[in-house]
Amino acid sequence: MTNQACSHNDDDSRSISADCRHRREDPRAETANNRSTRALSLRAGVLAAGAAAFLACAATSAQATPVLAHPTGARSRSASLAVQLWESHNGGPVGGAMTALVDKFDATHPGVKVTIVVTKASTKLQAALPAGDAPVLAEISHYDGIYVKAGALVPWNSFMKNSSVVNAKNMLPAVWKNGEVGGQHYRLEADLKLSEVFYNEALFKKAGITSAPATWAELATAAAKLKKLGVIPIGWKDSSAHILPAIMSNGGTLLKGGNSVGHAVDFESPAAKATFSYFRSLYAANELQFHHGTTLREDLAAGKMAMIDGTSAGYAKVLDAVAGKFPVGAFVEPAGSAGHAANIAQGLGFVLPKGHSHAQDEAAWTFVQWWFEPAQQALWAERTGFAPETRAGIAAIPATYLATHPGLKASLAAAESPYTVPRPVSDSYNEVQASLDAEFFNAVTGKEPVASALATLQKQGDSYMTGASEL
Repeated sequence: MTNQACSHNDDDSRSISADCRHRREDPRAETANNRSTRALSLRAGVLAAGAAAFLACAATSAQATPVLAHPTGARSRSASLAVQLWESHNGGPVGGAMTALVDKFDATHPGVKVTIVVTKASTKLQAALPAGDAPVLAEISHYDGIYVKAGALVPWNSFMKNSSVVNAKNMLPAVWKNGEVGGQHYRLEADLKLSEVFYNEALFKKAGITSAPATWAELATAAAKLKKLGVIPIGWKDSSAHILPAIMSNGGTLLKGGNSVGHAVDFESPAAKATFSYFRSLYAANELQFHHGTTLREDLAAGKMAMIDGTSAGYAKVLDAVAGKFPVGAFVEPAGSAGHAANIAQGLGFVLPKGHSHAQDEAAWTFVQWWFEPAQQALWAERTGFAPETRAGIAAIPATYLATHPGLKASLAAAESPYTVPRPVSDSYNEVQASLDAEFFNAVTGKEPVASALATLQKQGDSYMTGASEL
């Protein structure tokens, strides 16, 4: 759908039509990218060499283009600087919101033309960089260490230094630290994903549960009451984003000695043992089942499950699935023996691949800075359930809206909590998380004793982290 077909009012960001759809990749470009992806199986060293060769070539061939100092109104539409944005929101409420915001930006910034390419940028950049096909702007996940090591990304620091929007005072602490390596900000988090639990308020009322569980003990008590109704009390994901907050709430850390640095994990700990054992007891009592996100949402909507674990990224999807059949409540993962709840700030973030003109980089920055302004932050949060990344964005969400959207309210509570931390920036941590998913499932379902699963996890985690840089 073109900009002309997307109905929106530029004076009111909340009136942007939900019928806008993503622009798609040019089929020829997709074919070429697929061939590149199939042809290359890259590791950090290979990417570093390819990126270095690509960057050297780009440095000799790039034209000297003047800086776009004032993109808004500075050029006619025909002379707009083109910014291709690779991102992976492929439909639904989140995809629609992404397209609507880009359409709004293009309509109000005649000096820049942003075009969305829906693709898995986190992995496709590996082939695109050495091939010279990288976009001006991309949204990638936390596994960005390979690009940082290769010197393939432009840090945002020089752009941010005079920004009244993107700065340490306005950005939430857990967001500000995401994608920061040695004081350089390579990735600016754009989708603040936080773990929370959604529930059927009608079933809670029927079971005599008058408030959302605030502790893991209260959650277990609620599960026992809900089981008597003949429903599955809890649906959970065997995924690190939904396991690590519980471990931290019981006094654990993401890495040995802390949550952001280090070369060893800390899973043979009282916190990890208590967490694994807790979920094992729920599973053994037939009060918890494991499923993927789509199944969990479908079972909640059908009244088969009373509670499902998820993230802020799934709130709008939950509301869509339930379709008003019952009120949907939400709460952050409960507090543990440490006396507080905990969470991990995750999600996609904007990166600036090297190899483009300074004017193109400036044009990309114009869009990124606009994205973090309060009006856009509020719209993004209201349409998707993601928490805003900025304090000003949080303040821009009306209290009346939060009163009727408990999922977003829970996200904001987690976003502003001092116990919400950024995911470790070492690029080895994704392997740790994969091992955690497997061992957690084995322990909870009884395929392996808790102590044995934790010992295996400790050994595997340390092997991944040993010698890894603290990127």
